[in-house]
Amino acid sequence: MAIQTQYGLTADDTAGPLRVFVISDFPLLLAGLAALLATQAPQLALAGSAALIPPPLQALAAAEADIVLLDLDGDAEPSLALIRALATRGDKVLLLTRQQERARQDRAIMLGARGLLTRDTDAAQLLTAIEKVHHGQLWLDRDATGRIFDALSRHGAMPSPDTAPAMPPPLSEQEQKIVAILMANSGEPAKLIAGKLHISESTLRNHLTVIYKKFGVSNRHGLLGYVLQHGLLLPA
Repeated sequence: MAIQTQYGLTADDTAGPLRVFVISDFPLLLAGLAALLATQAPQLALAGSAALIPPPLQALAAAEADIVLLDLDGDAEPSLALIRALATRGDKVLLLTRQQERARQDRAIMLGARGLLTRDTDAAQLLTAIEKVHHGQLWLDRDATGRIFDALSRHGAMPSPDTAPAMPPPLSEQEQKIVAILMANSGEPAKLIAGKLHISESTLRNHLTVIYKKFGVSNRHGLLGYVLQHGLLLPA
């Protein structure tokens, strides 16, 4: 049986809730997010909450959260280190920020965060982002994606010969086009991506299966990380 929540999200009452763990050094933010998640039962549930310092890795492991909602406005080094650790073990991290420190935001994405929400985000957008990231999508606007590629291009942030990983496998012309369009529109659903490419969703999925296999990744987030790490600046 489907249930309609306050913000228009749907949930199956036979499935367990999507569990969200919130991390912030600001108690009022923690309380506000907990209250918001409570309005979304039974689809969403608060798996737990903690401050950034000390790193709440043990609490996160015990909570078995589906999504980690991390306030990026705390101390830079601990927050970035935590993002790296969580991404390494496969946790899905969605970032919140009220600041305009774009360099830190872009670094956090490159370290493995799967989405970024700014101070202009409303409650409905937050809940939608949680749902989309849980289902494997990225939540990045075009400006954020463009800044990352631009930074790599301008600063020559290519892997050095001493530290560069193995040469990426070659892509066909069509595969290069798909990767470029996907990276430029990373937050959009597959249907819209396929439309931009003038192909069907099933054809897009087939191409992505081949591309993921070539790069040794399993989803869009892994693909974005691979492209960034290898400096594959593909023109859209």
